[in-house]
Amino acid sequence: MKNFLNNNSRKITVIISLIFLTLFIVLPLVVISTYNLYSNEASSFKTLFTKDIAHIYFNTLKLGILVILVSSVISFPLAFINVKTNLRFKVSIDILSFIPVMIPPYIESMGWILFLQKKGYLDTLCPALSFLRNYFFSLTGLVIIMSLHVFPFMYLGLKNALLKVSSNLEDAAFVHGSSLFFTLRKIIFPLLLSSYMVGALLIFLRTVSEFGIPATFGRKIGYYVLTTEIYKYVSDWPIDFGKASTLSLLLTLSCLILWFFQNHISLKHSYLLIGGKSSKKNLHNLNILAKVIVYMYIFLVFTLAILVPIISIFFTSIIKVQGYGLSCRNFTLINYINIFSSGSDGFNALINTFKISILASILTTIIGTFYGLIIGKYKKGLLYKLTAIFSILPNTVPGIVIIIGLILVFNSKYMPLPIYNTFGMVILTYVVLFLPYTVEYVSNSYSQINSNLEEAANLFGSKYLFMLKKIIIPLNSKAIFSGFIMTFIVSVRELVAPLMILPPSMQNSASFIYSQFEQGSEGAGMAMALVSIIITAILLIILNMLSGVKKERT
Repeated sequence: MKNFLNNNSRKITVIISLIFLTLFIVLPLVVISTYNLYSNEASSFKTLFTKDIAHIYFNTLKLGILVILVSSVISFPLAFINVKTNLRFKVSIDILSFIPVMIPPYIESMGWILFLQKKGYLDTLCPALSFLRNYFFSLTGLVIIMSLHVFPFMYLGLKNALLKVSSNLEDAAFVHGSSLFFTLRKIIFPLLLSSYMVGALLIFLRTVSEFGIPATFGRKIGYYVLTTEIYKYVSDWPIDFGKASTLSLLLTLSCLILWFFQNHISLKHSYLLIGGKSSKKNLHNLNILAKVIVYMYIFLVFTLAILVPIISIFFTSIIKVQGYGLSCRNFTLINYINIFSSGSDGFNALINTFKISILASILTTIIGTFYGLIIGKYKKGLLYKLTAIFSILPNTVPGIVIIIGLILVFNSKYMPLPIYNTFGMVILTYVVLFLPYTVEYVSNSYSQINSNLEEAANLFGSKYLFMLKKIIIPLNSKAIFSGFIMTFIVSVRELVAPLMILPPSMQNSASFIYSQFEQGSEGAGMAMALVSIIITAILLIILNMLSGVKKERT
């Protein structure tokens, strides 16, 4: 293209970009794959064939599959109610499904533990239901907590797919005497299979990659998965990077195999749902009994997903002594006062969180915008395809695997850049982990902009930097800012990275919450947790508003 860079300049730019991506994203994954070979620890591969690891691997797969099933049971009725019925206030389902995403998963897990433990809030608020504790502190409870956190991803995918299904297909089935359940089984479900597989893959990857919930709730019930086992090998003495890298490789290969399988199924069962002729949406009329059942279902889902953990977190943060009930004499604001008192551990952790998140977000936004502009405009050629694949690789590989790879690379005696165990290592890890967010936002935005604007500027002799300043950046400013906000949000929520790469004398809000909860100081931890949720909620609302403005303008 002639619009701003000649072919040679473009190729040089892309090659330099690929070198950066190779060093900081691809190399750590290669090191993990080959660590046991060059470190003379090939015996670590035998770890894969022990009964303990086989059991943990089976636990991981079983958890992922069960969470998919429970999330499906939660999500499809909500999506069907929203799209195919005449229920009022359906927009509230979208709003409510947005809230569980605001709660970091490890905090949600802690909220449930506090709610159902002995002398917890269930015993206080409804003692008659205390028998549920025995059923909850098991694999069943772990699956429920995970499902309540991730089901919005499947719900949104199924809802959008249902919106594209023409009502003409249902009308034709009903004309020929088909029942609702037959229509669902033979028409609706097959048409949704491709979208469902995408949602199922996303939920499976998030489940097997999740560290916070297994590390808090899973460990309490003795249910161990690959992420917690990997963390154990790099945090507990004796440290064993060989076994950690072997398990990381196993986790990565499992995710990639499932990704290829999902792509195959999606392509095989992909259908054209939107044609040139629009059709009206026929809604199912619900009678009074059906409406009561539907409202009770919605209330139950969002009570479990939102109210229970939030109530537990809030009351724990303002109670002086845990286990002495909800009385005014047992309420205090001392935990919040300590957090915002200059020089306290909580205050320092909060300041560190903002320092890390802001700096990482700025660097990620700059680098991600650069890659997003390359990917959004140039889609042909091996170099550009490799750039696109490498830049979003951290989104397809579990975060703990990337972190282990970075530790192995920068803790090596051959590494000339001594940043391991420093603040610089923290920032680098966050940039690598969260780079895909800005890349995807900017590349999607830039690919939708007609190149005529740049070509017109080029005809009038404009230099590339001028076009970048006056045309490209302004037109993509919403996407760039969205990438910044999203990076900041996930930086605040991230748990496994600070636990593994923060210097010993440094804490952020996530590691502070985790350590306080582990030490039995739940009040201080939950006060910080509520502050983190509020920060996340405000930023997600801003991000959602930006998305709404962008849709209106397009």
